[in-house]
Amino acid sequence: MPPPYVLLYDQQYLDDLAQIDAFDIPMLRDALVQLQHQAEVQARNRRPLAAPLSWCPTATWQLRIRGYRVLYRVDDGVVGVLRLRFKGSLTTEEMGP
Repeated sequence: MPPPYVLLYDQQYLDDLAQIDAFDIPMLRDALVQLQHQAEVQARNRRPLAAPLSWCPTATWQLRIRGYRVLYRVDDGVVGVLRLRFKGSLTTEEMGP
């Protein structure tokens, strides 16, 4: 049975990914595979955003992967993976460029 969601990676996400330590990329990739099956299921590490972000207004969901945050949106079975940021002690709004 095919996954219910198709992942599409935005160019900004790919640019963000290019800045990440290669050691962390497999961990990020494995976590993103979960979105193919559970993109709209709220969990401890996955939640809808309470309000739009000024620096990524199209994002509606956030996936936490250790210190990283992946911002995405879901439309008609397509998960648009929009941005990847290291959060640290910043708020989600402060993580932006």
